[in-house]
Amino acid sequence: MKNEIKKAAGILIYLIIGAVSGMLLNLLIMHSPIPEIFPSYTDSIRGKMFSVNIISGLFLYCLVSPVLEELLFRRLIYDFLYSYTGFAAAAVISSLIFAIYHMNMVQGIYAFIMGMFICTLYHRDHRIIVPVSLHIGANLAVWLCGNLLFGV
Repeated sequence: MKNEIKKAAGILIYLIIGAVSGMLLNLLIMHSPIPEIFPSYTDSIRGKMFSVNIISGLFLYCLVSPVLEELLFRRLIYDFLYSYTGFAAAAVISSLIFAIYHMNMVQGIYAFIMGMFICTLYHRDHRIIVPVSLHIGANLAVWLCGNLLFGV
């Protein structure tokens, strides 16, 4: 029983770390010159991510995407690269691929930095629940705040 409580507490901590780091990084990027350099980003993101209803958005952006993306980018790509290159190269390359996957510069910069952070914690613990929890926390916080700000 104590082991299950300890695991649940660990997951909750990673969800919170993900939410806080996601919000801080998002605020940092949004208050930097980056969105001005890529002005089409805001309209593009409003039209895509924030046009779905809250139930669909929570399911897609805060559950399905984080699980599938972490299985692909950390469990498959990072682990494969790590076995040949070690931590640094695997983290940089898998985070770069993760950034390119997001298909716009603003989200790409965010995804690269978050990818490096997630790789670091995943490398330390090497349990897939770590990056999944971080990613869910980050997406949940950013998506919900975006919905509140954009009034969707």
